[in-house]
Amino acid sequence: MAHVSAIIPVYNGAATVAEAIASALAQTRADLEVIVVDDGSTDSTPAILDRFGDRIRVIRRPNGGISAARNSGVAAATGEYLAFLDCDDLWEPALAERSAAALDAHPECVLAYTNLAVIDSDGRDLGSALIGPGLDHAPALDEMLARLWPIMPSAVMVRRSAFDAAGGFSEEFRSYGFEDVIFWLRLRELGPFWFIPERLVRWRFSLFPRPLKTGWNRPDAVATFDRILRERYHVGAERLLAGRARASRSILGYIGLRALNAGDRAAAREAFRRALSLDPWRLRNLMRYLRTFLPTPLARALSGRTGAAR
Repeated sequence: MAHVSAIIPVYNGAATVAEAIASALAQTRADLEVIVVDDGSTDSTPAILDRFGDRIRVIRRPNGGISAARNSGVAAATGEYLAFLDCDDLWEPALAERSAAALDAHPECVLAYTNLAVIDSDGRDLGSALIGPGLDHAPALDEMLARLWPIMPSAVMVRRSAFDAAGGFSEEFRSYGFEDVIFWLRLRELGPFWFIPERLVRWRFSLFPRPLKTGWNRPDAVATFDRILRERYHVGAERLLAGRARASRSILGYIGLRALNAGDRAAAREAFRRALSLDPWRLRNLMRYLRTFLPTPLARALSGRTGAAR
């Protein structure tokens, strides 16, 4: 039995999936099996997967959505521990080893997760961690219900026994965005998590400069998310939804400030414009957007220091 199984779901991920798989194959842990679930891709993804030969196991299935794809990968996995890697993210070589060691050392924990370095959709390092002060600890269930907790699928390793007990990812969700939050909540009911502060994942912010994922915040998914929260935890989704919007807006603002400080007013303007599309009443981003029309030295002087993305 492989001790650790890596599950990589992909749907039309030709632009990034090869890099993701390569990062899984480059892990320092030798007993890692890599399972890639092609969820009915219609681009060149199948041909890319074929190039890896028997280094990976490929499951091909009709398109059923991200939750069904991950669950299909788990059904084929043999590992005691399960790690999930989205097809646009990258693992650092020690991710599997460090995460498995944490679960080995803390048998009471059902899940281990790491911090993440943020890259843009073209793979450029943004020089920031996703998880900052105040959120850099394993949460209690009440904390996860009070605000959106920055646990990303690509940073997670879970015990197979806990995955089965929680029922896997809810296949009521076909798109990205809420299936992971509900799954983390169900797992947290079963036991504590363990947080690894190292940035062992390169997490791709897929909204800038070019969008790589579609289907975020679909009305049907939002309604399902809200219903499950109300039925199971007696809270609405409003605060968590607002937290997700704030997180994306904050990252876009950070990208804009970096671009402005580098003298790239066009990139800064586009980043601030997209931030405003998420929150048109955010005066700070409106002022930043307007500064992009000023001469570069003056705009840089007025923009202030760039803070870490949250």
